[in-house]
Amino acid sequence: MNLPSLQVGHKTARYCIVQGGMSVRIALHRLAAAVAECGGVGTIGGMGIPPGELRREIRAAKALTDGVVGVNLMYAGYLFDRLLDVCIEERVDYVAIGAGFARGPFKKLHEAGIPGFCIISSVKAARIVARTPGVAGVVVESGQAGGHLGPEDPEISTWELFPPVRAALREAGFAGPIIAAGGLLTRQDVLRALAMGADGVQMGIRFAMTEESAASAEMKARWLAATGSQVTDWSPTGYKSRAIVPHIPFEALPRTRENGGTYSCTNCLKHCLHRDEGRSHCIWNALSNAQKGRVENGLIFCGGRVGEIHDIVPVAEVFRRLTTPSADEAAAD
Repeated sequence: MNLPSLQVGHKTARYCIVQGGMSVRIALHRLAAAVAECGGVGTIGGMGIPPGELRREIRAAKALTDGVVGVNLMYAGYLFDRLLDVCIEERVDYVAIGAGFARGPFKKLHEAGIPGFCIISSVKAARIVARTPGVAGVVVESGQAGGHLGPEDPEISTWELFPPVRAALREAGFAGPIIAAGGLLTRQDVLRALAMGADGVQMGIRFAMTEESAASAEMKARWLAATGSQVTDWSPTGYKSRAIVPHIPFEALPRTRENGGTYSCTNCLKHCLHRDEGRSHCIWNALSNAQKGRVENGLIFCGGRVGEIHDIVPVAEVFRRLTTPSADEAAAD
């Protein structure tokens, strides 16, 4: 079976494979462009970088590919509005918005002619999104996704979450593409998701663990050594999150400036327990440390099946594995 294409606004990706927009400088232009060149949907992680840097990343990706390249933004981010303006000014192919919801950004994207994809994790959210003008696509993200988790049950799988959320969207009249996300790694996973009615799949950790990913070599080595993942309550956002096992000790995560004194803060979040109440740790510094190779004082997010990935390969090899029919498939055909 050949994988179907995916329509994203006025552009068509050859394959229905969306690369997750992993932020704090993991999914940058090199990764997004490589995915787009291979026929998927490339995504730049826009959270945790300033507007000027995002603009440069978008332009660099466009210089490398004519494929589909968009940006992932967190509504909870302090710079969300300015980053959204950059996406519109640079005419990205789509914008995915998670970590909070408001109708205004989707209206703004629609008026600009840019598809807005909403990342959700519940039937309740599906019913709201289906009534929101301007939402062009939906990503249904299960508890097996990496990083911050939206589902009430942080262990819920894509196979459990996706069918009722998709049904709620379609019953409410939503006609756009619905993408399955969270814990998907293999061609068999893709085919199973498509059989459930998904229009495509989103993958994060598999693309984070590629040569084109901007994660440090030390961070990639920790992913390779991970025996699995676990849900933690460490995040100052108040959301649960999924990180590697064995994990970094909580006491090692950065809390104050190196010279002591006041809390170190980049104001990356609109609401932050670390900044506002002095609890938890600085998540931007923790994630940035890992991305730069300072893994002993870093937070390393991952997808639920990180322990099943045993190599760092080029993006092209990931696509070869995902798009090549198995011997059993070929025999059946």
